Amino acid sequence: MPRTVKVSREEELLKNAVQLFSKGGFRETSLQVIANELGITRPLFYYYFESKEDLLWRIIGHLGDTLLEQARPIAASDDTATVRLRRIVEKHLETLLDNIDAFRIYFAERHLLTGKRDLRIKRGELLYYELIAEVISAGQQEGELRSGDPHLLTRLSIGSANAVLRWYRAGGSWSTRETISATTDFILAAVAA
Repeated sequence: MPRTVKVSREEELLKNAVQLFSKGGFRETSLQVIANELGITRPLFYYYFESKEDLLWRIIGHLGDTLLEQARPIAASDDTATVRLRRIVEKHLETLLDNIDAFRIYFAERHLLTGKRDLRIKRGELLYYELIAEVISAGQQEGELRSGDPHLLTRLSIGSANAVLRWYRAGGSWSTRETISATTDFILAAVAA
């Protein structure tokens, strides 16, 4: 008999909030509309979330950590720099497309985070980009990847990967796997020696 996974009310609220914000935007959606759309009262909203910013943080705060934790073992592997970069880009794209609505919210609304949350997001992004830049730098030393500032090549590569969020549609003419493969091939060709 298959096990059913019981989703907590909080997880259900977060999932519904992602859908709500991906359609109407976070900033444009009032707290009352959020409560109404989630089917809860405002006091119940505050039971689960400290504030509207806390809700945003709960939706997007972990996304960068996920990317970084997936990239670390790949970057530390004994593969060539080109293979490591390919695997990082593929994993990046897989994670984006598996969480497409949350990442769309991340890129559109992350600037609304303040204080420690803002610093944590920025620090995580910096660590992620630095990790990839080190892989690119190693590839340059091995003669596999083109010369140039590894940090700039990192930004261009990851920016190209992130751009997929602007046009990709599930169920469209390209499958997820085809999109990941074509985008990764394009990025690797752009940074090849």
